[in-house]
Amino acid sequence: MYPTGHYGVALILAAPFAFFLGRKTGTVFSSFVLLTAVLPDLDKHLPVVTHHGVTHTFLFAVVAGIAVGAVGAAAFWAYVASSATSRWSNLTPKQVFTWATAGAFLGVASHVVADVLVLLPGTQPVSPFWPVFDRKLSVEVVPLGAPVRNAVLLVAGFVAQTLAFRYGPG
Repeated sequence: MYPTGHYGVALILAAPFAFFLGRKTGTVFSSFVLLTAVLPDLDKHLPVVTHHGVTHTFLFAVVAGIAVGAVGAAAFWAYVASSATSRWSNLTPKQVFTWATAGAFLGVASHVVADVLVLLPGTQPVSPFWPVFDRKLSVEVVPLGAPVRNAVLLVAGFVAQTLAFRYGPG
């Protein structure tokens, strides 16, 4: 799947959270999910990791979520400790950890789900439940052949986010 398709699936999966979180918080959360949606494809740039390998699993989503959450909480703590006044005085490092972990997990998990649903020609299916189950999965709900289909997923993601923004709590 192309990055546009991954962004679309991430926006679709983040839409229910955005709906319940409200406009401002939901938009920030969805934006963070969007930023982390392509983390699994970093394996293309690592010589010792195969593409569609360990970075395309739900285990990696958990590990990446915890790592991003820890870095976010540490950065927030360092900011608060070095600042006389904080713009975010109602936040705690624990809350930042929770939000960053959840957002990164959802972003990476959306990537894994997208690669199960749409497989690029010439690429290997993913084993999303590795190491529990090593079976490779490929459902191919959306047949891929043109970037237009990935763009349709992106538009669907924007529609889902728009509906969440419009009809969610203020």
